Amino acid sequence: MKAQLTIDLKSYWHAGGGRDAGSVYDAVVQRDPNGLPVLPGRHLKGLLRDAVARAGKWGWEHFDGLADTLFGRSATDDTTSTRGCLRISDGILPEAQRRWLASTKGKKLRPALYAGLYATAVKHESGTALDNCLRGIEVAIPVKLQATIEPIPGQTPPDNWDERIREILPLIDAVGAHRSRGIGRAELTLEKVQP
Repeated sequence: MKAQLTIDLKSYWHAGGGRDAGSVYDAVVQRDPNGLPVLPGRHLKGLLRDAVARAGKWGWEHFDGLADTLFGRSATDDTTSTRGCLRISDGILPEAQRRWLASTKGKKLRPALYAGLYATAVKHESGTALDNCLRGIEVAIPVKLQATIEPIPGQTPPDNWDERIREILPLIDAVGAHRSRGIGRAELTLEKVQP
């Protein structure tokens, strides 16, 4: 069974790919080969894993150890790593929007998907800006993204794994970088995909 995760972004957001744009931006938004914004599946997996783990620690019914079962566990000094049973695709724009943005008319509007945010450090004593401290990041405008969650072939997830994930989605209120600074506010929903 597959499920579709919808990420409804409510504000500017930034999912960086570790690249800059010279003197313009210190960090640019990660893009797919067509130049469209993408939210990496590994980032979504981390957010979901964290929310499921928190639910388990808080004593929610059916969540004890579920994070390790669904998403795996990395090795520590005392334990070996275990493989999870779910995989998550990158969050991408819906197919119709991607097709249109690939068209001749749509290609011209791709730059409108992005904006820049700038910040500078301020001297505490005087309230003036520090020299050489202007930082800029590229952000994407609010959009709806879609990702697929499905079992890894050969792995059998617990029954109702999609219900457990649906229960923890309200714990995730932002995605991408700078979540604690108001960027990336989002509402996530999960729906089963009919085969």
